[in-house]
Amino acid sequence: MKTQKIDSYKKSQVETVDQLSLILMLYNRAILLLGKAREEISEKKHEEKHESLTKACNIVLELMQSLDQDKGGEIAASLSRLYSFVIREILDADTNLNIKALDMAITTLSELRTSWEGIKDDPNTRMPDADLRETNMNLSG
Repeated sequence: MKTQKIDSYKKSQVETVDQLSLILMLYNRAILLLGKAREEISEKKHEEKHESLTKACNIVLELMQSLDQDKGGEIAASLSRLYSFVIREILDADTNLNIKALDMAITTLSELRTSWEGIKDDPNTRMPDADLRETNMNLSG
């Protein structure tokens, strides 16, 4: 019962938050999952590692799919390339237990998150509506 209440709260939070905050939530969750997977590799918890990396990869895929290539121009294309790089690093970490690839993915997402935080802090920034709220992405567990 307690889990249902927490899930309901998190769903409500995602549905009511502004677009930039939602993007930051996705970055935070992906980075957290990658850090968790790093520990799981060290502890030889391979099934848990795979689950964490799959969830992180799904978040990055969601971010990539939400890009508007027509309106975003070169910025959207650059983000798409960076997301593709992160996904390759995650897959390498999953397949080869490559901690360095995992660290590169974490660093890349952390730098992107910092950039988005700068945009969020700029009072002149207005985000267009996107399809991130339409996702069934689970930001818990």
